[in-house]
Amino acid sequence: MSGAEHVGAPAAVTVKRFTALVLAGSRPGGDPVAHAAGVSHKAFAPVAGVAMLTRVVATLRAAEAVRRVVICGVDRQALAAEPQLHPFLDSGGLGLVTSRATPSASVLHAMEQLAPCTPLLVATADHPLLTAALVDDFCARSAHSGADVTVGLVPARLVRGAFPGVRRTALPFRDGHYCSCNLFAFLTPEAQRAPAAWTQVERHRKRPWRMVGALGVGVTLRFLLRRLTVDAVTDLASDRMGVRVRPIFLSQPEAGFDVDTTAQLAIAEAFLRRRESTAAR
Repeated sequence: MSGAEHVGAPAAVTVKRFTALVLAGSRPGGDPVAHAAGVSHKAFAPVAGVAMLTRVVATLRAAEAVRRVVICGVDRQALAAEPQLHPFLDSGGLGLVTSRATPSASVLHAMEQLAPCTPLLVATADHPLLTAALVDDFCARSAHSGADVTVGLVPARLVRGAFPGVRRTALPFRDGHYCSCNLFAFLTPEAQRAPAAWTQVERHRKRPWRMVGALGVGVTLRFLLRRLTVDAVTDLASDRMGVRVRPIFLSQPEAGFDVDTTAQLAIAEAFLRRRESTAAR
């Protein structure tokens, strides 16, 4: 199969712009990053002086491919307590939807509440290293993929090279190890089938072999033996969910870095300060 979008020159931004859904919900029982930062939600933990959620919202608002930003999992009262988000709230530039028990259930609920909302870009609030150029690249490649659903992936070797010593979940395939970018595009009305099906397997998202196990015992064995390519797995997922799923391969290592621990928060801050210092020069 040759449907995957590989690294290369960015495609032109699609004329039809995306609604961007930012998942910002908190874990039951609290989050160690939020606790360490002294904030109510992990999304409000500051990185280089700016809350992660504020960085993500600003990035999405700056992306040419995005026409609207909607936050899922944080209510208006909590957002109002974050001064850096006031300009977005005052301008009416942010929509809000309530979250559900799991990320995929939240996406499904949002799609139902925002309908019609495709194309829909899904990102997470703990991804402060995103850039507008990266978002535009992903959206453009997704729009030209011919898929119903796309999933962002970046080679694990690039992530490890840029962030040495940081533990990231890597998916082992025959054609390489990849990290998720926490970027997903739902491009057609049929794409709604994907989060509905994904609710059954997402509790295993940190255990790739169990996720693949939902596709069948034989598939699991081949995956563990690294005999399946990325395209083979997305073909199987397409068949199981009844939608056409395609990977979008990105080359920016920061695309595969989100913040789950206080150590990662410190690394993200150092990375951002270096990037902002370089830009200032």
